[in-house]
Amino acid sequence: MHAKTVSPLYSEHFNELRTFFQSLQPPYTLHHIREFNAIYRRIYPALSREEKRRAEDFVDSLIEGLERKDWAPKIFGVV
Repeated sequence: MHAKTVSPLYSEHFNELRTFFQSLQPPYTLHHIREFNAIYRRIYPALSREEKRRAEDFVDSLIEGLERKDWAPKIFGVV
């Protein structure tokens, strides 16, 4: 009998972003935005379509928890 290989649900790149986001506590500051952006910009091209969709959930949560709502356009991917 051969052991089956199980693919990870998410890539290392996505897990890096998820781990970082989970380490944050609102209210989110400009410092949090800058750190999030640095990771997200770097890994974005390597993310799958599903991972990009899930990363947008992090963006939405950042926006919800911002210390100042006028900082939302500073988040990578927000127009």
